[in-house]
Amino acid sequence: MARAFGVPTKRLMASWLASVNYVRNVAAHHARLFNRKLQNAPSRPRAGLVPVLDHLRDEITPKGVFGVYNALAVIAYLLRSIDDDTEWRRHLVALLDTFPSSPDLTIAALGVPDEWASLELWRLPMSDAARADF
Repeated sequence: MARAFGVPTKRLMASWLASVNYVRNVAAHHARLFNRKLQNAPSRPRAGLVPVLDHLRDEITPKGVFGVYNALAVIAYLLRSIDDDTEWRRHLVALLDTFPSSPDLTIAALGVPDEWASLELWRLPMSDAARADF
């Protein structure tokens, strides 16, 4: 199963599935995900093992290690391995772009790194219409 999703090891896949399951349960029970420390944070792959997730290793703060962003990045990676043109990433980027900003309330509380939307993981594939114009 790990191979089918482009995950290099079974142990990594098990960690990711536990994290995704935890996030799903929190969301399904209408609990707060914002500013939450994940009890089941996804394991971060060794550098170079999953290059689009290498940026997860840059963070050493508790928010960077146990924040919701890591789970969102793993979900984006898994969905991208199924269908690179999934709408989920587009919706998440749009949602976080409209997040209200105040000194005490920022998306950094999710563990989101600076310039996160420009990372390869979050870049969206070119639409067929855009390719035709290119």
